[in-house]
Amino acid sequence: MAATCRNQSSSQESTVQAFMKLFLLSCALSVVGIKGYGYEEHGTVAVHRPVAVPHHQGKSIIYHHAHNYGIVDLTFGGSDYHFSWRHDGGKNYPWDIANRYCANLGYGWQGVSIESYQEDKYISHVLEKDYIKYIWTGGYRTGYNWAWPSGAKFYGLNWSYTGSAGYQQPDNYEHGHELCLAVLNNFYNDGIKWHDVACHHEKPIVCERRRHYYG
Repeated sequence: MAATCRNQSSSQESTVQAFMKLFLLSCALSVVGIKGYGYEEHGTVAVHRPVAVPHHQGKSIIYHHAHNYGIVDLTFGGSDYHFSWRHDGGKNYPWDIANRYCANLGYGWQGVSIESYQEDKYISHVLEKDYIKYIWTGGYRTGYNWAWPSGAKFYGLNWSYTGSAGYQQPDNYEHGHELCLAVLNNFYNDGIKWHDVACHHEKPIVCERRRHYYG
């Protein structure tokens, strides 16, 4: 009888020890998960996985933590976005080198093509949130017109009403060489607006990849 009791006691202790090991392992994984497996602060709540923010037209945007989700910082409206300053230590590039930076991210990546007011709004929000003074886009002048690398029709959705010379944008003011499209964050006390800028100026860039390129 005593031997039976000892066996039962030993079995219970083993069960408790196994339970405690599982519990401690669970706690450890939770801590690791918060630090390195996709938890993000959204308001005051830590959430696992990307944070989806509803959009009033039925779309949503997803903010990704760059370390946990590789090169994609934002997903919106069928595209992934990459913000160079979050990955390269805040470097600036001439327009052509900046767009090459995007191409080097992999297949389908280009300088951003801002094709809608909603897209422009989200890009502007990122500039404001990250305190970025200006960025390059993929936009460029071709003859008397402007074009996006995506091939979509160009609409001048957010040209500034002023610039270095006080003229409405685009004004091609710098010796006729303002051939590249930048977004400036209140640089001329005009809000976050589009400006034509000479391509040798150096800025960070927003890169874009259409999601159909890889899936």
